[in-house]
Amino acid sequence: LCKRNMASELDAWAASLDSLGEAPGVQRCMEPLGVESGPVCVTGCSGFIALHLVEQLLDKGYTVVGTVRSVENKDKMAPLLQLQGKHGEERFRIVGGVDCLKPESFQQAIGDCVGMFHTASPFTFQSKDPMNDLVKPAQLGTEGCLIACKNAGCVRRFVVTASFACIFNAGVYPWDYKYSSKDWNKVSKPNDEGRFESAADGYRYSKIVAEKAAWDFARAEDCPFDVTAINPPMVVGKNYNVCKKADDLNTSSAQVLKILKGKQAPNPNSMGWVDVADVARAHITAYERPEAGGRRFLCAADSPTWTQVHTLLKEVAPSCPVKTAAPEAGGGGGPPTT
Repeated sequence: LCKRNMASELDAWAASLDSLGEAPGVQRCMEPLGVESGPVCVTGCSGFIALHLVEQLLDKGYTVVGTVRSVENKDKMAPLLQLQGKHGEERFRIVGGVDCLKPESFQQAIGDCVGMFHTASPFTFQSKDPMNDLVKPAQLGTEGCLIACKNAGCVRRFVVTASFACIFNAGVYPWDYKYSSKDWNKVSKPNDEGRFESAADGYRYSKIVAEKAAWDFARAEDCPFDVTAINPPMVVGKNYNVCKKADDLNTSSAQVLKILKGKQAPNPNSMGWVDVADVARAHITAYERPEAGGRRFLCAADSPTWTQVHTLLKEVAPSCPVKTAAPEAGGGGGPPTT
């Protein structure tokens, strides 16, 4: 009976995702937003994407409040303190003690912020308990941040860093399917016993749950702001963090390192890629443009085959033991993203 109930719930879950499409929310902010509109907040501001976002916001003249779980990690704080030294504490304030598992902690950071960029979310494929390590923090953090924004009463737009993981139906859609912002991942979900086949599925499900929570919140009549989501695939580019070991890299960059070290052969087919600086710019554009309210955006550049990726890396780093032989399943042809 329990398994039948779980199966029924998962079917309902898939149907609810299908109904969302590429414009799941409501546009409430009808005029452009910008520096003159007021300060903005970036959660998880020591993250790979968030550091670029904070830098670009400050360079444009915004006053920024950034949140971190702890100010004790000197390596993670170093690039933030450099930005603060460049722009001053009045322009960039860092708030510690803000944790996705402590939703009430977001309140202290919002103040009179008009914009919220919610980038904080766990990202790892190594978890042995994805439901508690990934899904729970992602959902609680998003919901807690949304509630804090509502209570503050000053936020006009909430930009959430989602993922292509919320769009990509791995192993089900044909390899040459052209994804767009209207697509939702209905494949990555727990089984009838509430477990995941892999940590990757757990991560993807955590991103879906978090993004859907934002849209459910935004559609409520008493929500005073609108929501927009940015959904990037593999994100690479300049890393402002001091990475002392591979585990310190963001997951997309860690994948590139594995290829360079010859620890991974080319996969079949292809995947979308995007530069981290472009992802940051997409967040700001989605905040400033009124028509972005209530919509989600697949933020991708090129979609080379994995064999092409390996070949390019070999050309860039010829001394590295990059494996370039096409997989038996084929190198793939067209791009899976648009």
